[in-house]
Amino acid sequence: MKKKDERKELEMKCINEYEHWRNLYRYGGQDPLYEDGINLDLTRNHIISYKRDMEKLDYFPEIYNKELPPEIDSKYMARADEIRAHAKKSFEIYKADENYQFLVKHRNDISSNDARDIRLTNVINYVDGLLMFILSDDLVGMRRHERPQKYQESFIKCREKLEKLLTEEKPDEPEKLGQLSIFDFI
Repeated sequence: MKKKDERKELEMKCINEYEHWRNLYRYGGQDPLYEDGINLDLTRNHIISYKRDMEKLDYFPEIYNKELPPEIDSKYMARADEIRAHAKKSFEIYKADENYQFLVKHRNDISSNDARDIRLTNVINYVDGLLMFILSDDLVGMRRHERPQKYQESFIKCREKLEKLLTEEKPDEPEKLGQLSIFDFI
């Protein structure tokens, strides 16, 4: 790559990282495992790296002189109150979902092997997990539930599989699934 092209590409990368940092700080990210603060620090480090690369090329465009974004606490989460509100709304949607209710009602009507095969406990635990995220104020966990539709799709698919199992004739009564949900205690 020609030196001029390399410089312009580096400049654009740096500009894009500043924009990414700004958007991440305002609106948050979608990382399913880490807080926004971690990703903001990573983005800041990219900017520092690009500026060092510019120095090596003796290239100092306007973006080079732009002040670095501040260091942010690693636990920082954008839209924290909004995430909490969405999580509580999603939890209510899940509890009212007829497919989820069907799964909970019939979870002990199939063998543990069948339940494992259709991932019944996993799907039910989406709701239990969300409740735990809410109770522990785990914003990263709650953020995964901001759009309840994808979990509701899991309820539908799992119900279809469960209904199929329930209508199949079995020669012997299998061992029933005896796992409890957090709702057994509420």
